[in-house]
Amino acid sequence: MIRKLWPGLLLNLGAAVFGFAMLSRLPERVASHWGAHGEINGWSSRLALVLLVPIMSLVMAVVLAYAPQLDPKRRNFPMHAGAYWVVTNAVLVFLAVVHVVLIGFNLGWQVDINAVIGVGLGVLFMVLGNVLTRVRPNWIFGVRTPWTLSSDRSWRETHRLAGYGFVAAGLAVFVTSFTSPKAMFIVVLVGVGGTALVAVIWSYFAWKRDPNAQGRES
Repeated sequence: MIRKLWPGLLLNLGAAVFGFAMLSRLPERVASHWGAHGEINGWSSRLALVLLVPIMSLVMAVVLAYAPQLDPKRRNFPMHAGAYWVVTNAVLVFLAVVHVVLIGFNLGWQVDINAVIGVGLGVLFMVLGNVLTRVRPNWIFGVRTPWTLSSDRSWRETHRLAGYGFVAAGLAVFVTSFTSPKAMFIVVLVGVGGTALVAVIWSYFAWKRDPNAQGRES
């Protein structure tokens, strides 16, 4: 399974090599965290900065690679495996880009960290929204509520709705990252949080309309 993540892992390897190559050029104390308005509000050692994201990416890759084998509904995985690997690789690519930009910022690159993160998140949400309709019932990937997991109709309708919502939210985040980076996190919370909330509510009513739903009162 881990071989399915080679695009994301390869880019993270390249980002890690870049970080180690720049280690001696980084200041001893580096910026590592930014507030919603772009102000630096966290610092760390340069070694911690170089190690953090690559280690996190490696751990995440291992978890993502083997999680499908733990799914009680893993028989459905082949039907949406392509969508799963697209999203998981996209997440790893995003982390690799963030790592390079963090290193670059501390080397003196003129970059807006929040804008870069916003663009990355916007693309991630659009990718997720575009593949959600391909996802079949499972316990690890998609909108998993008691109602989607007990009704095929609820699962289909909810993921269609969530797909449109995440694409719209991702586009809004992407555009806001260029036009108003300071408002980007608000757009993320409203767009993604709103989509998730509406999807959960919709899943219940779709379940109620399904005569074949498990556990539904007749």
